Amino acid sequence: MDHQPVFSLADTDIWVATDADRSDLAAFCRDNPEYDVFLTGEVPDETEWVEDFLTDLPPASFNWTHTHKLIARRRQDPAKIAAIIDVTEDMIDTGVGHIGLFQVATSLQGTGLAHLLYQGLEAWLARRGMDVLRLGVLEGNPRGMAFWTRHGFLKTRQRQGTAPTGKTHLSHVMYKPLTPLTLDAYRLRVPRDDPSSS
Repeated sequence: MDHQPVFSLADTDIWVATDADRSDLAAFCRDNPEYDVFLTGEVPDETEWVEDFLTDLPPASFNWTHTHKLIARRRQDPAKIAAIIDVTEDMIDTGVGHIGLFQVATSLQGTGLAHLLYQGLEAWLARRGMDVLRLGVLEGNPRGMAFWTRHGFLKTRQRQGTAPTGKTHLSHVMYKPLTPLTLDAYRLRVPRDDPSSS
């Protein structure tokens, strides 16, 4: 790889995913199907999963400016992807960073990698001008809820969603101010996350 990582941790580098990573992404999908099974009720098709990860974009109506499809590789095992992240800048309002996907390989969960990876991601997004982050946690995912709560994320609403397979799910929408910001002020900036909105 001749490009540079977007940020690095002690033993892990985070890169922008490219077409050259397709086979490694397919392996990640094959080795870590649990989240997708939980979300959709089905084991994902590797080819479709890779294409969706690399090309899926938020609705244009959200007026975002940049999306980043990121992969983490540990230096002691660079051939395998250790984690994947999909993040969008200026989602709905300037300075709002949306974490659409944050998935660490199952074999590395509980090792502390997720904690370090999130800290690095938050610092990187702050350097890029994001002052508040948002994400959704699926109902029935207590481990995910505990992780994001531990990192300072707060609930703002619940939202019903439907996977492409037709399976419905409930998400807890959460936000984390990186600079002082009240919940009311956040909801004014991101009306979608106000429970009184549709």
